[in-house]
Amino acid sequence: MTAAAPTTADYEFIDTPAHLDRWLGQMRRWLAESPDKRCCLDTEADSLHHYHEKLCLLQVNCAGRYALVDPLAVADVSALLQLLDDHELWFHGADYDLTMLRRTYGWGPKVVRDTQIAARLLGARHFGLAALVKDTFDLELCKASQKADWSRRPLPPNMLSYAVDDVRYLLPIADKFVAQLRGKGREGWFHQSCLALQQDVAARDSAGREDPWRVQGCGRLHSRGLALLKAMWEWREGIARERDLPCFKIMSNKQMTAYAEQFEAGQPLNPPNGWRPRWKKDFHDIITASTTSDPSSWPARPKKTKGRLSDAQRDQIEKLCAHREKIAQGLEIEASLLGSRGTLEELVVSGNPAEHLMTWQHDLLAEGLRQALHTA
Repeated sequence: MTAAAPTTADYEFIDTPAHLDRWLGQMRRWLAESPDKRCCLDTEADSLHHYHEKLCLLQVNCAGRYALVDPLAVADVSALLQLLDDHELWFHGADYDLTMLRRTYGWGPKVVRDTQIAARLLGARHFGLAALVKDTFDLELCKASQKADWSRRPLPPNMLSYAVDDVRYLLPIADKFVAQLRGKGREGWFHQSCLALQQDVAARDSAGREDPWRVQGCGRLHSRGLALLKAMWEWREGIARERDLPCFKIMSNKQMTAYAEQFEAGQPLNPPNGWRPRWKKDFHDIITASTTSDPSSWPARPKKTKGRLSDAQRDQIEKLCAHREKIAQGLEIEASLLGSRGTLEELVVSGNPAEHLMTWQHDLLAEGLRQALHTA
């Protein structure tokens, strides 16, 4: 059945500093008295609607007490973050939330737990929140607001109801999963995986992106196509910034790489249907400028940082992949959880599995690692 919204709101919408301070005082007392000390957090942003994505809502659950905090109205939420840091903090699919929180506030929680990671370690193949709520409570969550513009104000009741549901069910789901993880002896795997997620987000966000115009799929392009791709990307960035639109609403990365491939092949290029006249003129100007540009100014194809794998290394990788599949099948989990193929390639090249695997992954793959890498 579909989850029904409470007849009266069981959450507080907080959009002033005074209200936040008052609610935090209540939560400190509540958590001190409650046998459950856990909190939950989710976020909503506006990346589908604006060029500069920003946090638009913080959904908080403190041991069964809910609040929706408006960061567009309350700039300083440091006291809230401090409260959350004092407790085990649960998310579902935390990667994007952690990324946005770090970019917005320079903050990463001390202790992260993720129900999506727990579900996957228990063998779930459908691990979205709606699927987990359906499986646990036989309730259908309404996802109509999933792609809404969360920067709009005021937020209508249906969007507020959707938002609070993202943290409403996490603690009972967490209880269920923690009991199952302990029963299977996988709780340590879970804690290590949550910590690895935190570390990955921190490392990824602190690393500067070199040549951001080199989008997925550009690796097959030569310098001529790369020159057009770079020009299109720079034009798209300017238009998106000017009109405050997400880049994909102007032209997708896939479209740009397809145009670059056609350009390399000498095929005629026409702008997308429905474009305004100014954009069409810009498109043709970019083609002309790229056609007449000096080849010495074209971007170079990136040099491969990895050396060519030897036949022996390829054999090691195939043996490890086969061993990984066998172990995963016995555990009834996705093989990629034990290490992606890319990870296995890296550890074969480096010869140091501990550098690339979590302890629990290394322990499970130990026999295969010994056989494939000839290590004791």
